[in-house]
Amino acid sequence: MLHRRLSIALAACLALAPLVCAAADDPQTEAERKVAGAVFTAYNKMLESRFAVDVQSTDDKGNQAKALAEYEGVSRFHVKTDRMEIVATPEGSWVKADEAGWTRSPAEMAGMVKQFVPKSAAELQSSSSNLKDEGPTTWNGQPAHAYSYDTRLQVMGADVKAHNKVVINQAGQLVRSESDGEAMGIKSHSVQDIRYDDAIRITPPKG
Repeated sequence: MLHRRLSIALAACLALAPLVCAAADDPQTEAERKVAGAVFTAYNKMLESRFAVDVQSTDDKGNQAKALAEYEGVSRFHVKTDRMEIVATPEGSWVKADEAGWTRSPAEMAGMVKQFVPKSAAELQSSSSNLKDEGPTTWNGQPAHAYSYDTRLQVMGADVKAHNKVVINQAGQLVRSESDGEAMGIKSHSVQDIRYDDAIRITPPKG
């Protein structure tokens, strides 16, 4: 059962990974520095907010997966997929898989839970490269700006690489991330829509 839960968790982590890797690897040009500044600022603003992420992912065989992640800061979050839920707070973390009820996360799953915690921009500097300004765009009918970058990182021991495109609105908020990634020989396309909601509250599960 633990192995099954870890497998489900890894799939969910891979879907969310591109979102939490918006960093720059010591940009060498003025253009890259401007892109890094815009992305870093938006990413840090997101970490300081209450926000939710709707994730849709499709692999190279056409299999689709959806996930919803809600964050009340980096220490409180609730991730839900079609087969698994995780709730984490400073008091502890809980997991529910398939039809099973909530269980306190055992020590063996601590690493899996940690994968859902957004990292600081400084921690992510070594994971990204090829930052580019993709120019003006629109988001929900409003002016916005797009940027792209490549990432390579480890998620639960798996080597994950992706090409990502993010959209930042006029308020400097990261509102969308779209990526084409590969992990363990599986390619996937993932879209993360980000919304900000001060009403989000994460509490330990009941029952």
